[in-house]
Amino acid sequence: MKRSGFTMMELLVSVSILAMVSSLVYGSLSATLSSQRTVMKTQERFHAGRVAIAKMTKDLTNAFISKHVGIMERVTETLFLGKSDKITFTYLGHFRFAPEEPESDQGVVSYLVKSTHGNKQLIRREKTIIDDQPDKGGVEEVLADGVKKLEFEYYDPEMEDWTDDWKAELDEMEPVTLDKQAEKARELAKSLTGMDQLDQFILPQRVRVRLTLVDDEGEEYKFETQTQLRLRDPFNW
Repeated sequence: MKRSGFTMMELLVSVSILAMVSSLVYGSLSATLSSQRTVMKTQERFHAGRVAIAKMTKDLTNAFISKHVGIMERVTETLFLGKSDKITFTYLGHFRFAPEEPESDQGVVSYLVKSTHGNKQLIRREKTIIDDQPDKGGVEEVLADGVKKLEFEYYDPEMEDWTDDWKAELDEMEPVTLDKQAEKARELAKSLTGMDQLDQFILPQRVRVRLTLVDDEGEEYKFETQTQLRLRDPFNW
């Protein structure tokens, strides 16, 4: 009885063909996965940039200044401090997640860049209670990683030009207790509503924000927007 089977040559040819096909499939799959990872990283950078720009825009449109100073327990200071790479301002956009907390729709927001282990991050700091130290405390959250540059500019309609700095705040004052110094408190409140102090409280007409993100390969993603401030004039309350 004659037996049939594969010769050694046929086995070698089969293994060679299988190895060649596997190599082609692996190369194609590897290229596909690599392209997918690149697209996902690009989408993540664009998404982070758009979300960050949208958040800054929403907060800036709710920025405000008040000529009223709290006099019961401590001085409350509203302000708008804008620099070329950092901004801090009081706003009317805080959302109360816990109704039992002593919070309102007012708060203090800062946007700045911090470096953590070589990774520059866009930080949003929010303080839910306005006091006499609005630039300290609060909760920080990371809006974007891989920040290369964050720039702010402020439009002055009188100069008809952009500037890198803008400051609008009350002068520092000692807390006044209403029970013991009611007359002093009334005089203080009256002085703060004088028209001669109006100029130092006015907010910029527009704020221009430029954000540049960079990925691991050095590819840059640039975002830019201009935000109009709706509440330029100070409140009397």
